[in-house]
Amino acid sequence: WMVTDSIQYEQDFWADSKQKEPTLVRTFVLRGYDASDEEVDREGLLNVICTASPVPICQNEKALVRVHEGMLSMAQDLMRELAKYIDLTSPSHKIVFTGHSIGGSLGILLMILLAKDRGASFVRENVLRVFTFGSPPIFEIESTSNLKLDGDSCSILDAFDLPSDIVYSYVQPWDPIVRLYSQYDPLYPLIDDLGEDGYTLFVSGPSRTLRPILKTILESWEGWSGFRDNARVKLGQNYRSVGEHYLLLPEPIRYLTDRLVSVNIAVPPIESIVQISSRELLPALNEVFTINTFTISYVSVAIRSFVHHFYPAYGSPVVDYAEKIMEEEEKA
Repeated sequence: WMVTDSIQYEQDFWADSKQKEPTLVRTFVLRGYDASDEEVDREGLLNVICTASPVPICQNEKALVRVHEGMLSMAQDLMRELAKYIDLTSPSHKIVFTGHSIGGSLGILLMILLAKDRGASFVRENVLRVFTFGSPPIFEIESTSNLKLDGDSCSILDAFDLPSDIVYSYVQPWDPIVRLYSQYDPLYPLIDDLGEDGYTLFVSGPSRTLRPILKTILESWEGWSGFRDNARVKLGQNYRSVGEHYLLLPEPIRYLTDRLVSVNIAVPPIESIVQISSRELLPALNEVFTINTFTISYVSVAIRSFVHHFYPAYGSPVVDYAEKIMEEEEKA
């Protein structure tokens, strides 16, 4: 994680803000899982990420909200480290959380922990926004009659008395990680589709190039059996997305070339950004940008999926799109 301070305008976050003077903003940046980082226990961290059993985090007259067990444990550890940087903010400071992949999910969870510990009013007054990029869903909810269920509201945030637009989540449509831990997760079923040896993935169906490659990798991983058994029990969930979501869409012709010609693994320029509610996001992705357990077993689709998740897919394309929009506004 990293903490930075900057001077910004609240109007850049809230269009109806009456605050015209610049304000101090403290940003908490949370990194996603990095398999190349040798300074952390990567295998232990991966097991925590896959310990996805739901545990209660909120129960009130509106709803019972549960959250990913492993993520909650990590967020609580993070909060113990970050609390002093929140406590030491000045009265005029505002807070932003941002992160890629699980870092974004943890950013949302840190905000939720603040709402639990210090009250929803503290969050509404002090947190400008949480920005996430390619982050998996980690919450589930059992609602009551007192919960908002209209189209654009987020029932999970409403359970904490927080507005839906306090979370902005950006999604590359071919990113499989935003579907992790949900009913549309294309990765979890692979663990169940194993040969009797416990190493051969995609044992059902036709031969695929990835099958022997992945088998060799898994056979060389000493901790595979423990990870496999934990993931089989706890990874498959039905979590829901949180906040307002923004799909980073390429030009329409890209859809046709992917379907009719061949899979293009490169991340395309952004042609438009479409807002979609947390309720609609995952069903829409599953309908229009289908990634299932079978298709992701093809090399081209697997490469495309993970190229569209890595942080560069959310960096330059977004910056280029923003610069294009600003140029168009200046010319208008």
